[in-house]
Amino acid sequence: MPVEFKLEFLKKLRTFHRYFYAVIMVLFFVLFAAKYISWHVQTIYFILMFLIFWLVDELIFYAKNHVNPAPFQIRLVAYSLVMLVGRHIADTSIPVACVLFIYVFLLMTEEIFFSDVFSDTNSMFLCILMSLISTAIVVPFKAKMSAAYVMVIILTFIICLLTYYLVYLLYSQSIKNFDDRYTKLYFKNADTVEENLKLGEFQQKVEKVNSEINLQKLNLTKANDELQKINTETRSLIEVMKYFSSNFNVPLNAKQMISNVMEIKKTSMCGFYMEKDTYMNEAPYLEILSVSSTSKMILEQDILDIYNTIKRKKIPEPLVICKNNDFKYPYLAGADICNAVAFPAFENDKVYGVMVVTSGKYDFFDGGFAFYETSIMNFTAALISDRLYLQTEDMAKKDGLTHIYNRIYFNNFYPKLCNEVLAENGELTVAMMDIDHFKSVNDTYGHLAGDEVIKMVASTDQEFAKKYGGTAVRFGGEEFLLILPNTSLEKAYRILCEMHAKIKNTEVNFEDLVINVNTSMGLASFKETTDDIHAVIEGADSAMYYSKEHGRGRITISGKEGQDIDW
Repeated sequence: MPVEFKLEFLKKLRTFHRYFYAVIMVLFFVLFAAKYISWHVQTIYFILMFLIFWLVDELIFYAKNHVNPAPFQIRLVAYSLVMLVGRHIADTSIPVACVLFIYVFLLMTEEIFFSDVFSDTNSMFLCILMSLISTAIVVPFKAKMSAAYVMVIILTFIICLLTYYLVYLLYSQSIKNFDDRYTKLYFKNADTVEENLKLGEFQQKVEKVNSEINLQKLNLTKANDELQKINTETRSLIEVMKYFSSNFNVPLNAKQMISNVMEIKKTSMCGFYMEKDTYMNEAPYLEILSVSSTSKMILEQDILDIYNTIKRKKIPEPLVICKNNDFKYPYLAGADICNAVAFPAFENDKVYGVMVVTSGKYDFFDGGFAFYETSIMNFTAALISDRLYLQTEDMAKKDGLTHIYNRIYFNNFYPKLCNEVLAENGELTVAMMDIDHFKSVNDTYGHLAGDEVIKMVASTDQEFAKKYGGTAVRFGGEEFLLILPNTSLEKAYRILCEMHAKIKNTEVNFEDLVINVNTSMGLASFKETTDDIHAVIEGADSAMYYSKEHGRGRITISGKEGQDIDW
């Protein structure tokens, strides 16, 4: 029988014995109370005997060799003899004798249970011995015994012997069957354990393969994500290129570029700066998109310094301003960012602008700079095309000598302006001017000197057009227009007086010559001098001719010819 089973049974047996001895003690007191037994030496003997048995059993059950059958055999014989002695101290009542017999039977059963080797000879001897002791306990021997009493003793002995031997046979056979089954199960279990080990090894291999497959899946998923990201970025760049090719507006293209960067890369801020004269722009261009007004303000202050830093570098390459809160340059301090890179915009190795990209996320630029650099390269390609178009368009609508708008541009521009003024119920004031005695300038100083005079007047016209939100036009050979939308007649007259005086007081230096010229001007205004907006040019022309015919070098207002102006 397995040791584990004996140990487990021993724990339960110890608990059972405690209850058993407790019941014995209670039973003695009950028998004593019922006067089946009297309080004398035999009663005290049995009570002390069971108490001693109880203590010895606790020692046996707690001993390290408690699964060894030897203590149980000694215990069986010793306990039985002790009880036999007590049984013959005095006459014992039948209930006490029955208790003693039951206890002997219990001891015999436990001894058989804890036997490791079953020997028919030894077991038969033990059964005979315990049958004799049990018989002596149940039926005590007397000095004088009748034949009937002897028969009772013999019958009791036979019954005890048969009972003990039957218990022995039943238990030994059960143990043998159990051991056979246990042996088969043990070997079967050994085979199962071996199979389990093989299955465990196979499972480890499967888990390793699964881990590799999962790793490949993760890598594939990551590659797919990267591919989708690249596809998204590529599609966005293509859409931006389509937008570039659909118009020739450089500022709108620049804004579309940084808007696309903000949308695709989820940046916190993106700004673009171009120096003047990049695309016929007379002032630097700046556009910033930001999720933070404070960061935008800081970039507005620092972007010119960032641009100049990049221009000083010999090789146009990205300038890492800040990487994970580590600022490499003293720019953008105070902005809510932890990464910032400036990307140069260059043409033929000459830097003309810079795009600054920032983010509040860590490791934001770990994916590289390709998308940003490609965006700027595409913009530069579009810029070259746009600039060529703008130059061609500018040549078509501007006068080649004075570089102000020509008559062709005026013929397209002016009707649209009139419609806008009518739609807005606004005002429109036009001044027409002519250089006095221009033919004599050409005849006296030559046509090249005349060209310098024309350029001076055109430059002054352009200067006042920019200053007051108007448009300067070379209307004819020496005739010019100053178109002032949404300007009252009085204000336009004051502007014209200022411009007239500046032209008169400006000296034209040509070679060794100093030339002074004057102009005759006419002024007309929609709503103040005429109710017909299409008659404004005609009114200004008539007023100018009135000035030329009445002394030249003066300003005449249409409808107020010959009147003194007291504004």
